[in-house]
Amino acid sequence: MAVVFGDGTDPAADDIPALVERFRGTGEAPGHLAVLVDAVAEKRSGEPEVRARLIARAHYALGTPTCSDGMTRLGHLRRLALAAQDLLELLLPYDEEATPCPT
Repeated sequence: MAVVFGDGTDPAADDIPALVERFRGTGEAPGHLAVLVDAVAEKRSGEPEVRARLIARAHYALGTPTCSDGMTRLGHLRRLALAAQDLLELLLPYDEEATPCPT
């Protein structure tokens, strides 16, 4: 997520497909967002209504084609990253901050 939102500059256009793939996954391996959805569901993190809404939002982002409804590839990447960030916040204790993922 630091690459997507970190320093206020957008990721390079050539990097966006690889970043989207990290969040979405491939046929062989689930992406980061799918792993977070499973972890939140398994741990039953957060309030049930909030958890259900955020999981549904993540599923919607995962199911949306990369460029649909005029959404840009960068916009889709941001939607995936925001869904992941919200799920991650449910998993982390309130007094801890996430360590940025290595790129």
